[in-house]
Amino acid sequence: MRPILVFCLPAIGDFIRCHSAIQIIAATFPGHPIDVVTSPIAAPLARLMPHVRKAWIVERHWNPGLRERARLARELRQENYQAAYLLTSSTKAALVPWLAGIPERIGYPRELQFGIVNRLPAGWLRAMVAFGPRKTRLFEQVCAVAMLGEQPGGDMQLPEPRMVVPPEDLSAWRVRHGIDAARPALALYTSEFSNFRAWPAQRFISIAKDHARRGWSVWIVGGPREREAAAQIRAALPEAVDFTSTPDITDAMCQIAASTVFLGVDGGICHAAAALGGPCVLIFGSNRSYETGPVNDHVRFLESPVSTPSWIRDTRGVSEERVLAALADAVAHTPRLQGA
Repeated sequence: MRPILVFCLPAIGDFIRCHSAIQIIAATFPGHPIDVVTSPIAAPLARLMPHVRKAWIVERHWNPGLRERARLARELRQENYQAAYLLTSSTKAALVPWLAGIPERIGYPRELQFGIVNRLPAGWLRAMVAFGPRKTRLFEQVCAVAMLGEQPGGDMQLPEPRMVVPPEDLSAWRVRHGIDAARPALALYTSEFSNFRAWPAQRFISIAKDHARRGWSVWIVGGPREREAAAQIRAALPEAVDFTSTPDITDAMCQIAASTVFLGVDGGICHAAAALGGPCVLIFGSNRSYETGPVNDHVRFLESPVSTPSWIRDTRGVSEERVLAALADAVAHTPRLQGA
C-alpha cells in the first residue's frame, strides 16, 4: 500500500497535538504507512507515536532555502507517497510535496497556495476569510484537515494524542540512572520562573519539600530554559534531581513516563506528559487551558479564579493546598499506582 505523508507543526506541543489528526488518517486508510515531516527537536517523538512509521526533518519554521526544499522533495519522490496532508498552512511547507510530485496535497489555502494545495477541505473559503480570534483549538484545526473539513458525526470523539515509551527503553533508562522503580517520584516542569505561564518558585519548592519529606524522589524535567529554576529548587532541596541538561528529548520522555505523577505549567512538555498517559496535574492561567492545554481527558487542570488580577494569564491564584490535593487525587485514581 502506498504511504501517506503528514506535514506537522514544528514546536513540541503543536507536533504532539498533530497526533490526533494522524490517528484519523490511520483509521481512514488502514494498513497504509504514515510518515511525518517536522522539526529536528520534535522528530524524535515520532517513534513514540502509534501509526507513525518514520519522520523526515526540516528546519524549524521552514527556514531552509529553495535548494534545501528541492533536496527534500527529491528524497520524498523516491517514497511514492499517495497523498500529503498539510497540517501547517505555510507556503514553504506546501512547496515540498508539490516539488515531490505527490498527487494529492490536502490542506487549507490560508496563504493562497491554490494549485500547490490541490484538495481543499469542505468549508475552506469560510476558514480562509474568517476574521477575529480563532474559534477552534489547534487540535481541532488539524483534525479538520484530516477529516477533509467534515464535522464529527453523532457521538464521535476526536482522538486524544498518544505516545508510548517502549518498556525496554524505560527499563534501560532506570538502569542507567540508578532509579529505584519502587520509590515514588514527582516530576516537576516549571518553565522559567520569569515566564507569565510559570507558578511562583517558592510554591514549587514547598510542594517538592512536602513530597521529599514523605520519601518521594523529586525530578526537575525540561531543558535549557528550566535550568535556572532547577538551580533554585536544588538550592532549597539538594536531593532533588536536575534532569534539565538531558541531551535527548526521548530521555525526557522516559523521565516523565517513569515518574509517579507529573506537575507542570503551560508548555510543550506538558503536552508530552498528557500524551504519555500518566497522572498529570497542570497549573494554567485562567481561561488558557481550553485554548492551549492538552486535550487528554485524564489531565487535571488548576486555574486561578477569574476575579484575580491579571486573570487571563496569572497563576498566583492557584494555592499550594489545591495542588497537593490534586496530586494526591491523581495518584489515588490511577489504577496502576493504587496501593503502591
